Amino acid sequence: MVYIQLPKLKRERVVVLTGREAVTISILSLVVAFIIFSGFLMLEGASPIEAYGHIFTFAFNPELGLSTTLHRGFFILFSTLAFIVPMSAGLWNIGMEGQFYLGTIGAFAIAYSFPNLHPALLIPLMLIVGALSGAGYGALAGFLRGKLNVNEVVVTLMLNNIAFWLVYLLTVGGPWAGIAESTSRPLPASAHAPIVWNIPFTSFLAIGIAVILYIFLKYSVLGYQIRVLGNSPVVAKHIGINATKITILVMAIGGAIAGLSGYHMWAGDPAFRLIPRPEAYKAIGDLTYWGILIGLICLLNSIATIPFSVFIGSIIVGSTVLVRRLRLPFGLDVLFLGVISLTFVAFQFFHHYRIKRIRRG
Repeated sequence: MVYIQLPKLKRERVVVLTGREAVTISILSLVVAFIIFSGFLMLEGASPIEAYGHIFTFAFNPELGLSTTLHRGFFILFSTLAFIVPMSAGLWNIGMEGQFYLGTIGAFAIAYSFPNLHPALLIPLMLIVGALSGAGYGALAGFLRGKLNVNEVVVTLMLNNIAFWLVYLLTVGGPWAGIAESTSRPLPASAHAPIVWNIPFTSFLAIGIAVILYIFLKYSVLGYQIRVLGNSPVVAKHIGINATKITILVMAIGGAIAGLSGYHMWAGDPAFRLIPRPEAYKAIGDLTYWGILIGLICLLNSIATIPFSVFIGSIIVGSTVLVRRLRLPFGLDVLFLGVISLTFVAFQFFHHYRIKRIRRG
C-alpha cells in the first residue's frame, strides 16, 4: 500500500502594508482579474478588448452612462465610509445595508409627511432624519457590543433583515404603496435632489465627508482614541479610553453616513424618485457590501476610497452592456465583479502572509 504524506503548512505574517504597497497590490490584482475574466469572455466567443472597450466607453460617456456611474460610485462611497469609521475602532459594521434602508425610511417619512414644504427646508430635514435613522440602527448594534459584548457582525446582519422587511411592509400594500405594483408612491417634486453637473449634490456631500473623516481620524484627539482602540484594546483600556462610549459612537457615525445614502440613492436618480420593487431595492442594498472590500483595500484611508468607489461603479454600470451589445449570457457582469472581489482578497492575503512548510522532526 502506498501512503501519501501531505506537507504541513503554517501561515506567517510578514509585512505591514503601506499606502504605496496598497496601491501597487490593488493594481496588480485588477490586472489579474481582467486576465481571468478575459478567459471567460473568450469561452463565450467574445473579444476581451472589444468587451472592455464597450464597458468603459459606456460607463464614462457623458451622454450614456457617466451620470449613473458617478451616482452608483458615490452610493458605494457612502457605504465605504460607513464601514471605515467603525473599522478604525476594530469593529465590523456589516450593517450598511440595514442602515441604508432605515435612512430611506426616515427620509421618505419626512417627504410624505411634509410634501408642500419648501425644498430649502424639506431636503435638509430629509437628510438629517435619514442620517439619524441610520445612526440609531448603528448605535443599537454598538450598544449591544459595548455593553453586553454581543458580536456586532451577528447583530448587524440580523438588523439588515429586519430593515428590509420594514421597507417591504411600508411599500408593498402598506401606507406608502403606489399605483405601480410593489413600489412606493413617488417622492414629491420638492424632495428631488438638486442636480449639479449631471449628478446629485449629495455626491459632493460624500466627497466632503470623506475629507472630513480623513482629518478627523488622523489629527483629532477622538480620532486618535478610536485608532488606539482599533489597534490595541488592552492599551486603550490602560490609558483610560472608554471603549463602550467609542463603540457606540463609531457605530452611530457609520450608521448616519449609510443612512444618508438612502436619500442619495432614491432622490438623486431621476430613474427612481421612489422606492422600487423589493428585488430592486434589495439589489441596491447588496451594493453596500462593496464598502467592506474597498475600505480594507484602501487601508481605511477615506480619501483613497473616492476614486476606487467610482471605478467599481463604472464596472457595475458598464458591465450591463455585455448582455445588450454583445449578446453575452445574462449574469456575466456579476461574474466579473465576483472575479474582481476574489482577486483583491487573494492578493491582500498573500501580501500579508507567507505560507511556509513545517519540517518534520
